[in-house]
Order: sequence, then C-alpha cells, then structure tokens
Amino acid sequence: MLKYIIRKNPKNPVLITVPHSGSFYPELFKNYIKLDLGKIRKIEDYHSDKILKLVKKENVDILIAKCSRAVVDLNRSRKSVDNDMFNGTVIINQPDEKKMIAHGLGVFPRFISNKSIFKTKLPLSYSKKMLEEYYDPFHKSLSNQLEFLLKKFGFCYHFDLHTMPSKALKHFKVKPDIVLGNNFGKSSSEKLISYTKNSFQKFGLKVEINNPYAGGFITRKYGNPLAGIETVQIEINRSLYMDEKNLKINNIHYLQEIFSEIFNNFGYSFRLAAE
Repeated sequence: MLKYIIRKNPKNPVLITVPHSGSFYPELFKNYIKLDLGKIRKIEDYHSDKILKLVKKENVDILIAKCSRAVVDLNRSRKSVDNDMFNGTVIINQPDEKKMIAHGLGVFPRFISNKSIFKTKLPLSYSKKMLEEYYDPFHKSLSNQLEFLLKKFGFCYHFDLHTMPSKALKHFKVKPDIVLGNNFGKSSSEKLISYTKNSFQKFGLKVEINNPYAGGFITRKYGNPLAGIETVQIEINRSLYMDEKNLKINNIHYLQEIFSEIFNNFGYSFRLAAE
C-alpha cells in the first residue's frame, strides 16, 4: 500500500514523504466503524500527493502512503497505542506519546471531531495486522531510502509533506499558507529551514516556522543533522487548494507549480552550509 517514485541513480539526496494523503480503507477497518466514512475522510490530507504532480521524477525520491491515517497514523510512534481500544493489552509497558493518545490521536486514531470512530472494542489481532500491513512497510521503506541516500552522498534532505485545516490557524491575524517544522532546530539546520522558507516566500506565500506545528513523530524520529539527515515537515493550508467542507480540489495547479519550481531546482547544499 505504498507508491514509490524512487530513482535508481539519484543525482541529489532529496526525499519527500507523504504519509497522510491515503484514501484506502481496508474492509477490516470498515467492519468496526460506527461513523460514516464521509466524516472519517475529513481526517485525510486530501489528495496532498497531487501537489507533487509536476515535480520531475529525476529530481527527488517520493514515498506516498495509500492507506488512510484514520486506519493507521504513520506519523505516530508504533507504541502510541491506547490499550482501552482493544480486548486485551497491546502495549505491556508505558505507551509513547501519551498526550496524543489522550486526545484519541495515537497510531490508531480513536476520535474524529470528538466522536468515536469505532462501535466496539477491537481484537488484538486487529492491531497486529494493521501495523504489519500498513505501518511497518512505510517506515522500513523510509528508513532504507534515507540510509541509501546517506551512504551515497554523506547527507540527505528529507521533507515530510502534510496539509493543515485552515480552522487550526484561527488564532493568527493573517493565516499562514505554509508552516515549516524542524522540531525547534533539532531535526534540521537553521540554514536548511531558512532556505526552504525563502523558497516559498518568493511566491508570495506567508510562512511560519514551528508554529503551530513543529513536526510530528516522523520529523522527530528521522531528523538528525549530526548524522547527516535533515528533516523538515511542510504543512500546507488546505484552503489554498481545496474546498475543505465538501472535500473538493480547488486551484491546486498553483501549488503544483510552486513545488515544481522549488524541487526541480533544489539548490541548497549541505556542504556549503557546513563551511
């Protein structure tokens, strides 16, 4: 359940992941839900993978998850499990990301808009199947590709692409178009995130850094500048390319052009930044 656009002989160490655009819902998941699937779909980063349509295959590696984040959230720790959702104990020790679990946003989302997704508790076999079938392949592929690029170039730049609901930005006087996160400087150099910010601002977009999103589990897990891996999370205001209420694409071509310009002409150099 992954879409790979991986170069055989990459000319640069750039990788983009899209973990939340998936719209596939396994029958096993649908057997247990009580919410209408239309409501559940609002949790998707709706068609965010299409934003990369004009990025040329020879310029970046791209890894896209096809399974919905409502089924398994790839941007959470594998141990971010709420045992209360299951007929038994999935995590024996203390789970990861307790705050996310408390809000029903663990690796298995429990609530959407404060409404329970499932009509009953889930069997332990459910967690095992979903993790092994949808979670593990994504993270194995991501880890392997980062390792490959790191070995080939000695460094790599990883961008984790997401979209954010415009209502999550209501506290801003002027809502940002793009929010870049690098875990407050822990997952990338300041020079890379500044380069990325400037790249978007050239197109007249308003960009915030680490506010209100500093990066999720993927950013924290894989970003390690000292080891040569720089990870930046990119959050896009959904109102830029879609009708959020009715889940319809709207004017996505503008964003496609921007991303193609940035990543088809990616000019940042780790070696120069390190000098």
